[in-house]
Amino acid sequence: MRFGPSGFCDKFLEKYSKSEEVPSWIIEHNLDAYEYAFNKGIHIGDEKAIKLGQIFKEYGVELSVHAPYFINFANPDDIMADKSKGYIIDSLTKMKLMGAKRLVFHPGSLTKNTREKAFELVMRRLKELSALLDEYDFEGMYICPETMGKHGQIGTVEEVAQMCAIDEKFIPTLDFGHINSYTLGGLKTYDDYVNVFKTLEKYIGERYKKVHIHFSKIMYGSKGELKHLTFEEDTEYGPDFEILAKVLKDLDIDATIICESRGSQTIDSVKMKNIFEETIDLK
Repeated sequence: MRFGPSGFCDKFLEKYSKSEEVPSWIIEHNLDAYEYAFNKGIHIGDEKAIKLGQIFKEYGVELSVHAPYFINFANPDDIMADKSKGYIIDSLTKMKLMGAKRLVFHPGSLTKNTREKAFELVMRRLKELSALLDEYDFEGMYICPETMGKHGQIGTVEEVAQMCAIDEKFIPTLDFGHINSYTLGGLKTYDDYVNVFKTLEKYIGERYKKVHIHFSKIMYGSKGELKHLTFEEDTEYGPDFEILAKVLKDLDIDATIICESRGSQTIDSVKMKNIFEETIDLK
């Protein structure tokens, strides 16, 4: 199991400001993973991508990447959907220079479609993307559709599981904060968490054991996700990492766990790693 933050946390920014300084920061906190964000676009040159990848490799920090937020495979416009395919390919091309292996992306939003129609579009476009990617040399790299937290987004656990059944190059990103928000607090018991993995197993078999995970506490309302919180400030929303840690151990899940707490990503990553290690020691 690997743990680390996404992006720059507040404590990091008190001392540093450059991505090149992240790997030493990660190691200093006894972590071993980091998620680099292309969220607002792919604004990194080839030379910097290669250099950054070398630094992460030297420090032994596993690097994943989040694709641009403006990807939407549910867009009714085929031309716009083709642009989303291009963003995936451009992200993978840059990732290859960085030595990263997992690309997380948001599948899409309903816009004016019904959920059924939007999901149908996503599945069709991802099948087209899968065939298109066979023309490139991205061997050993994975595209990771993420479970989403708002009711207007495609990305329930079952929807993501069906996406990943398209091809083995797709593996799930289980964002447990999003899952909890979408279900309005549906992750409460041990069995609630186990059922997430059972749903994956139904569609992708034993591949359910190798997943990418996002975790944070998230405030939600009647339509799902509202905003990310820190572990310290959350008193009512959840989800509970202690329960997830037990499930991960019992099911022998092999995952990279990325923390997306609002401003305290590194601190809360350390907390999660400590909780998981304590869970192992109890066995």
